[in-house]
Amino acid sequence: DKLEETIETLEVLEKQIGRLGLKEYFISTKQETRTPSTSLVVDSGIFGRQNEIEDLVGRLLSMDTKGKNLAVVPIVGMGGLGKTTLAKAVYNDERLGFVFLRYDAFRITKGILQEIGSTDLKADHNLNQLQVKVKESLKGKKFLIVLDDVWNDNYNEWDDLRNIFVQGDIGSKIIVTTRKNSVALMMGNEQISMNNLSTEASWSLFKRHAFENMNPMGYPELEEVGKQIAAKCKGLPLALKTLAGMLCSKSEIDEWKRILRSEIWELRDNDILPALMLSYNDLPAHLKRCFCFCAIFPKDYPFRKEQVIHLWIANGLVPVKDEINQDLGNQFFLELSSRSLFERVPNPSEGNIKELFLMHDLVNDLAQLASSKLCIRLEESQGSHMLEKSRHLSYSMVNDGEFEKLTPLCKLEGLRTLLPICISVNYCYHPLSKRVLHNILPTLRFLRVLSFSHYKIEELPNDLFIKLKLLRFLDLSETWIKKLPDSICGLYNLETLLLSSCCSLKELPLHMEKLINLRHLDISNTWRLKMPLHLSRLKSLQVLVGAKFLLGVWRTEDLGEAKNLYGSLSILELENVVDRREAVKAKMREKNHVDKLSLKWSESISADNSHTERDILDELCPHKNIKEVKIIGYRGTNFPDWVADPLFLKLVKLSLRNCKNCYSLPALGQLPCLKFLSVKGMHGIRVVTEEFYGRLSSKKPFNCLEKLEFEDMTEWKQWHALGIGEFPTLENLSIKNCPELSLEIPIQFSSLK
Repeated sequence: DKLEETIETLEVLEKQIGRLGLKEYFISTKQETRTPSTSLVVDSGIFGRQNEIEDLVGRLLSMDTKGKNLAVVPIVGMGGLGKTTLAKAVYNDERLGFVFLRYDAFRITKGILQEIGSTDLKADHNLNQLQVKVKESLKGKKFLIVLDDVWNDNYNEWDDLRNIFVQGDIGSKIIVTTRKNSVALMMGNEQISMNNLSTEASWSLFKRHAFENMNPMGYPELEEVGKQIAAKCKGLPLALKTLAGMLCSKSEIDEWKRILRSEIWELRDNDILPALMLSYNDLPAHLKRCFCFCAIFPKDYPFRKEQVIHLWIANGLVPVKDEINQDLGNQFFLELSSRSLFERVPNPSEGNIKELFLMHDLVNDLAQLASSKLCIRLEESQGSHMLEKSRHLSYSMVNDGEFEKLTPLCKLEGLRTLLPICISVNYCYHPLSKRVLHNILPTLRFLRVLSFSHYKIEELPNDLFIKLKLLRFLDLSETWIKKLPDSICGLYNLETLLLSSCCSLKELPLHMEKLINLRHLDISNTWRLKMPLHLSRLKSLQVLVGAKFLLGVWRTEDLGEAKNLYGSLSILELENVVDRREAVKAKMREKNHVDKLSLKWSESISADNSHTERDILDELCPHKNIKEVKIIGYRGTNFPDWVADPLFLKLVKLSLRNCKNCYSLPALGQLPCLKFLSVKGMHGIRVVTEEFYGRLSSKKPFNCLEKLEFEDMTEWKQWHALGIGEFPTLENLSIKNCPELSLEIPIQFSSLK
């Protein structure tokens, strides 16, 4: 039976050789290297769609609603035509800004679309909450909403969805993008049908990406072949952009001709665009493996770059080298992004600076085909034999404990990855049955990747990790875990341990040093957890995220010697630092991977010398890569210059809290990228003077600031204004418990919402 199964598998693979562009391996003396992009491809223009844009804008501005509060404009066309791009362009058109409330309902409406028609009766409560939230937000307002990539053509379910939006004012509009004519006809009478781009527009789009860093006039041979390749893409923007992204690093005419003459252009199998298949075939072997793994993600699922890189590393898809694996994984990710296989999307989480990415539906289809069903979604494999062959599996989290859903996994001894995916709108916590922990997981002895993220688990069976000795990646972030079982210290192969936002976790096991291969540890936002001294004995640790150095327990020399600090860093009880010389030992300016810094003094202890306190804070100046800074309980009377240094080009968030001795604020108006500023508990401030805005220049003070908070400023009496249009982008202003405040000159906040 084993032999017959092997022969059957080989026959299937043989049939896919041509389709997947596989070829006999040989050692070549020529090795092509592609310089990783330093930034992702970002469209700054749309080609060949001006007529559609004007048509859609005209319909949205039209007051002819036929007596209805709500009008729906469907955009219909095949995958890859640019329906979403058109909708986004019109949504952001400045002509609509004075007419509509642009309601950012992406996550809410996405959740509604997922929940309506669900067979899970337990989701009804969540659906009702979503409906109420949207109705309340839109009531009496004239709004514009985009519902992207709608497939469901059940009229009753569409009617349920439409009823959520009828509370708006007359003239409210919804843009719907869909591939199905039946959906467009059901939702609106006058649809916009997307056609393929013209020859001229196709070449313009292709040229933009293929010749991004060079003038096509200087490469006449490439230009001629490029026009022929663009013509073969038949006016599909996704195909044009993907192929151009692949060719932009190739300057030899033979490479372009090879793409032009490929037999893959004649393929019509599996609805995969030939251009996408060509782009996949051009990937080097290591990137093919990384791309195929991403078939584990469902369509329309926004994923984080860091998450994907961790999963690649755990499954051996990123080779071990002298450099930090995560840096190499980042290069791989940027390479796939530069070829338009991943696209960046806005992160809807307020204040979240982590980028999110998506795969286009057709790119996701390609990944599923190329992975040969080794990477699958549990929901898509129910009742089929392909589950038995899978090595990497994901599933959508629900509220029933997961036992029935995961029971078939007991037969999957070869499973390497088990990844629950939270698709809930509010990223809520889900229950996990103890039977899963005791009966199912211990059978998966070859697991490399295991995630419990967003589960309501407070403890794990102590013997669980005795059975899962091959684990390389363990994610317990966003759980209710109170204590880790001691058996976790026996995971000698563990490379990545994620404990971020485990708010109930108070301590780590005593024998963590046994994790001899642990390279990445994330303890960020675990505010009850004290960082134990024995972490310094983790000799393989390359990345420590969320480190908290409690001075008095740790020495400043320990902080200075820590070369592996990434992400957030907290330095507590700074009153134990006695002078500048001791602060220098922390070597803060060398910590270039720290992007969030929190500096905290204990409030109960007064300073002996304000000048010394300023010197200490001066030496704690972070690297210029810093993005967020919190200074809490500082005991000096004024701040060092670095706090308002305009060379901090990445600093977007600054919080000054309970610095009670300070009598003035630094020139924070000169921070060029600051978006969020919070000033609280500064009892020594009586007047906010012109010094707050900084030296006058061509740029207005606080030219990027969006949110400003003042709170508990009990002695603050005056706020001087310059009257030159300061705060030009401020959207949110909060002033709380400042009883003595009066404005000398009314400040004009023209952009307040």
